[in-house]
Amino acid sequence: MLDLLIKNANIITMDELSPVIRGGSVGIAGGKLVFVSETVPEAFSHEGAKRTIDAKGNIVMPGLINAHAHTAMCVMRGYADDYRLDDWLFNKIFPIEGRLTREAVLAGVRLGIAEMLASGTTSYSDMYSNQPAAAEIILESGLRANLSNGIIALSEDFDIEADRATKELAALIRDWHGAGNGRIRADASIHAEYTSPPWVWERVHAAAAENGLVTHIHLCETAKETAECMERHGGKTPVEIFSDHGIFDTPAAAAHCVHLTENDMRIMAEKGVSAVHCPVSNLKLASGVANVKRMAELGINLALGTDGCASNNDHDLFEEIKLAALLAKGTSLDPTAVPAYEALRMATVGGAKAQGRENEVGRLKPGFEADLIMLDVHKPRLQPLFDPVAAAAYAANGSDVCLTVVRGKVLYENGEWTTIDAEKAIAEVQRVAVPIVLGKK
Repeated sequence: MLDLLIKNANIITMDELSPVIRGGSVGIAGGKLVFVSETVPEAFSHEGAKRTIDAKGNIVMPGLINAHAHTAMCVMRGYADDYRLDDWLFNKIFPIEGRLTREAVLAGVRLGIAEMLASGTTSYSDMYSNQPAAAEIILESGLRANLSNGIIALSEDFDIEADRATKELAALIRDWHGAGNGRIRADASIHAEYTSPPWVWERVHAAAAENGLVTHIHLCETAKETAECMERHGGKTPVEIFSDHGIFDTPAAAAHCVHLTENDMRIMAEKGVSAVHCPVSNLKLASGVANVKRMAELGINLALGTDGCASNNDHDLFEEIKLAALLAKGTSLDPTAVPAYEALRMATVGGAKAQGRENEVGRLKPGFEADLIMLDVHKPRLQPLFDPVAAAAYAANGSDVCLTVVRGKVLYENGEWTTIDAEKAIAEVQRVAVPIVLGKK
């Protein structure tokens, strides 16, 4: 018997063999997709399901994958807006992060998860502190996550063995890598070229190679970052110097990738580095626009990320999908640069590959994990529904999500969370985090 049957849906499968199925059905059992088809297969038509949902023409599609986030930074949402990246990071964000308590960070994690579930994210890659403790919350919430703490080594007497990021990586590998039957994974992480020296990168890379981890990094976010790197390293860009030190010899997901040279992009394509495009954050911080059209032409895997809510200011991946397509069109003067389907692909298939989950999620395909979302199309903004793909990419936003399912379990439905108390999460942020941000604690 099926655990869940969804009928009468406009299905975006992200499977090239049958990308859109109108009026179709999805069957789920044991956390897996059993069928995704125009009709319910005869083998299942008589035995029924534990629960049946009539989609009534709503869009059903793979859950979205946020491939670069700093989830707990939602506690600083709206605190430091309209600054350039270096001023924002070093003078506004880093000082507050130095004061954030474990309790404040975890309150931010709960709030961020509630927001992501309500806007269609089913898996995310997070770079922040207190990740072993965050993993407990994620496990309970039902979400998927790749967790890392980006190593920062700014002092000459930096002790890597005593560093919190090093200790957290060891704890994630020991206690959480593969937890929840694979829902939680550890990632290695280098914060950025400009926040640590090469010998530190090599240590992180060694851990990634030994444990089969993805390395999550910030890369070429601003022109200043790239220029200063070239001054430090004899004319070499961050991509070139990371490549020289072997960082890209194992799977890597690089956030931003705004200021890449042609050679940088060719290196990334050759090494299989995923580029995680964060268009909203990059525009808000005036960092620039990533050349996703050229990256796609070279075969680089493209994913999408929200970055942190202190620079976005939300976790709504539908904003990133639309903006990724429009920016590529506008900057190249080519309306075909990133079609709607390719924009959705970045947030699903591309994100799964960036996480090392390309054979698990990102498509609605029999045998894959049952991670999916439903969009309520019975709204003026989404009618008429000529093309479900165009509607999802260009008209929908996170508030249109009416159902979020991970591994066959309903985590959010019609404004209600089943595994997390959103009101409590908001109250906790107000109680323990806001006073710290405002300097009152």
